[in-house]
Amino acid sequence: MTYNFDNPDPHRLDDLRPEEKGACLVAERTLGVVATGWDVNGRQGAVDAFLEYRDGRRAAFEVSKIAAEGALQMDSLLGRDDFTWPRAGQWWWEISVGSRRDIPQLQERYARVIAVCEAAGVTRPEHLVYRGVALDPDIEWVVGSSTTMWGYPDVPAVDGERVRDVMVVPAGRGGATDSTLAGLHDTLVDELASPQMKKRVAKLLATDADERHLYLPVHLSAWPFDVADALASSDSLPPDPAPLPDGITHLWLAPQFGKRVLLWAPNGWRQSLPHGEPTEVD
Repeated sequence: MTYNFDNPDPHRLDDLRPEEKGACLVAERTLGVVATGWDVNGRQGAVDAFLEYRDGRRAAFEVSKIAAEGALQMDSLLGRDDFTWPRAGQWWWEISVGSRRDIPQLQERYARVIAVCEAAGVTRPEHLVYRGVALDPDIEWVVGSSTTMWGYPDVPAVDGERVRDVMVVPAGRGGATDSTLAGLHDTLVDELASPQMKKRVAKLLATDADERHLYLPVHLSAWPFDVADALASSDSLPPDPAPLPDGITHLWLAPQFGKRVLLWAPNGWRQSLPHGEPTEVD
């Protein structure tokens, strides 16, 4: 097959999943390659794509999104409503949810919880617990759930023509951040030993190619907070080589909410800014 590097086929990635297509576009911008979807049209056991270099080299490319159990489903459930629910009451409210299993009950109860809180003049449902009074069933449920709610009396839900719907987001994580990324090596050792990663690696190793790339979109929930947050927010490069299985030549780490993508190649770590100026990697 002959590749037109200056005007590649615009449909070459159409049949890939969004995260696979996005990963291929990052690789193209970073390396100056042309990516073509391969795990399409019912192919069995195929890598997601191939990357073609101008000098004739060919790289097998496999994408595997990683996240804590339930995190992607949580994002999907809340994201389909754009992380907002219809306003309730007179104040603006913000809700965070720790478990996707609480979403159906919360969606059924949240407006009643807001009404009770505003009538009592409290900004948090648990403040009613501190008063030592009999609890409304909805208040009792929300206080015992994975949900946290905050009301803002000084921010009206309706302000002229502006309507502020209730914001509903996954519960955040917190902790110290190690900007040196010293913990990344051990985290990668554990991740690459997982059954999911072993399957991805096996596909790459079974593919005839000059290079074999594993691309990991990393959800903030996936790894210990100090590592996941530093990937997204730090400008540092990891101090240790990537602990890759034999035969895997490149590792990409694409942190959620991060501006950069890290790439381990045989000549060491580099970072790419896929939405800014590309960083070339040999």
